[in-house]
Order: sequence, then structure tokens, then C-alpha cells
Amino acid sequence: MHKSGQKDFMVFMSSVIIRLRNMERMGTLHVYQSTQNRIADFMGDRSLSFEEINPLWLQAFQAYLLGRGLNWNTISTYMRVIRAVYYRAVDEGEAPFQPRLFRGVYTGTRVNVKRALSERTLRSLQTPISSSPDLDYTRCLFLLLFMLRGIPFVDIAYMRRCDLKESKLTYRRRKTGTWMNVHIEPEAQRLIARLQSKNPDSFYLFPFVTAEGEEGYRQYGNALRRFNYQLKKLSRMVSGCPSLSSYSARHSWATVANYRNFQPELISNAMGHSSVKVTETYFM
Repeated sequence: MHKSGQKDFMVFMSSVIIRLRNMERMGTLHVYQSTQNRIADFMGDRSLSFEEINPLWLQAFQAYLLGRGLNWNTISTYMRVIRAVYYRAVDEGEAPFQPRLFRGVYTGTRVNVKRALSERTLRSLQTPISSSPDLDYTRCLFLLLFMLRGIPFVDIAYMRRCDLKESKLTYRRRKTGTWMNVHIEPEAQRLIARLQSKNPDSFYLFPFVTAEGEEGYRQYGNALRRFNYQLKKLSRMVSGCPSLSSYSARHSWATVANYRNFQPELISNAMGHSSVKVTETYFM
């Protein structure tokens, strides 16, 4: 049990998770729930007060995660979630402010695998695949992600019909809530016409999600797994193409823009990043 007056971190974190569920931020909710589960495994049957969360506890938790084989980017995700919950509690008067609390643990991003495609490979992907309609659909979808400034698959999956007005796409990023405005070139318009949902009554522009809430998030997860599976098959058909994932289009757009001497600030704004530092991890 906590000493008198000490408040429980896990109880507060559960309240944050409930808020995320009510706002239907299912992707963020999943990450927060995963983080809470890891903390529960680490703590066992013991509770966790805000006062117990100090640099030594954080370093011990990081060592615990490393000992279970997690990579640094996953560890960083967990640490950033703990940081976000902790400082939300500080703002709400539930936790004491501790300056530089997270200085001793990793909260950055490491790019371990080159994900960007060369312009030659991108040009090769423009050739239709007549032998497989499924792979050709995957090829077109990948190119559309690239043409829409490396838009993440999650934003395509949840794109609403009302977000598209003639040659302009206006939407909010699922991850950050940032409003994005994208001019759609004619080739991208043709791809949208081919890939969009054939159900005129669908709320969503594309056929990957048809429901809301947790069911919609389940549909999105299944669609993403299918897309990545098909991308792996597609990469084996294209000469010199590295293994593809849904994020390869995003890294490729950033890298091509950088090679063509676009200002880093412009690239960062176009991708909806919070800072240029985040964008620079894509220049590979």
C-alpha cells in the first residue's frame, strides 16, 4: 500500500486509457495499454506511486525491457508514454514535478534499417502487374501513399469521403491530430479513383475500414497486415527492390524531397511532424 497522500500511477494511467477509448483514439490506446501491461509485469503484485517513479526506477524498468529482448525504439515508445502520463498528472495536480526526470533513459528514435527506395526502384514500380490483380492493387496503393507526401497507411484507411474536394485533400493525422492539406496531382487522382470504395454509401473513402470504434480499429489492423504481406511479395517481383513495408513510401518521399534540396522545415511541415529532428530520421 502507498503511504498516506501518495497517489497511484497505474490508477491514473487507467483513467487516461479510458479517456482515449472515449475519444476513439484506438491506436494510441493500444500503445498505452501495452505500456501499462509491461509496467504491471515489472511490478508484479506491487503498486506504484508517483513518488516511486524516479531516475533509478526508470533505469531499472529500461534494463528490464532490454532483458526481455525489446529493441530501443520499442523501449523509447514505452518511456515516452510513461513521460506523457506522468506530466499529464503533473498538470492535473496528481504528481510532483521532477525536473529532468527522464534524462537517464532512452526516448529517441533509432533508424536501424534503410527503408527509402531509390528513384530507379520507384520508377520500376510504375509498371503494371498484369499477372496478379491483388499485387497490382498493392502496387497502386503504395504509389498513392508516396504521391500523397508519404501519407501513413492509417490516415488512408480512415480517410473520409468528405476529406476529398476535387484536387484537394484536407484531413487530420490520426497520430497527432495535425491538420494536413495536400494538393492532388492528376496521377494521384487516377489512383484514388481506382482504389476508393465502390460503396457510395460508405463514410470512408477507401474500403479498408467500414466501422467505428474498436471494430474499425480491428479492421484497420487486419488491412495493414494484409498490405504489408502483399508488399513483401511485391518486393520480390521488382528487381533491386528492398523488402517493402507500408512505411517505405513515407521514408522514400522524405528522402527524395531531401535529395532534391527541399528545405528540411518544408519537408517536416509536409509530413506533419512535430519537429525537423523527427524528419531527419527519415533521410536514409
